[in-house]
Amino acid sequence: MARKPHEDALGVTGAETVIGTGVTVTGNLTSESDIVINGTLDGKIETIGDVVIGVNAVINANVSGSNITIAGTLKGNILAQGVATIRETGHVSGDIKSSGIAISPGGIFIGRSIMSPPAELFQDLSAGLDEGRGAKS
Repeated sequence: MARKPHEDALGVTGAETVIGTGVTVTGNLTSESDIVINGTLDGKIETIGDVVIGVNAVINANVSGSNITIAGTLKGNILAQGVATIRETGHVSGDIKSSGIAISPGGIFIGRSIMSPPAELFQDLSAGLDEGRGAKS
């Protein structure tokens, strides 16, 4: 498959937030755009955009977003409005709630998978982002 200009090996084009290899973050990461993580993060990740966890990434966090791709290691739950994808190098220990799931041969998933319609997942995702900003229900 040919890559588009400025597209990396995982198909990411123009992510707004990038945590590079060798960078360690402790705390919550909240964004309204795409996030790419190649380093280490302990906390929580929330966005209405896509999340890509790179091959060398080690994440101890619950992750929510549109489409979530894991090529590294994730210990935590996933809430994806779209598709949760575990690549051949990916390792997920936690539950996945999404409208679709794809696991490449070699990818590891230890947990439960719950499939829901995208509209319901969008409500869950929006509520989580509002809660992270201090909004009251």
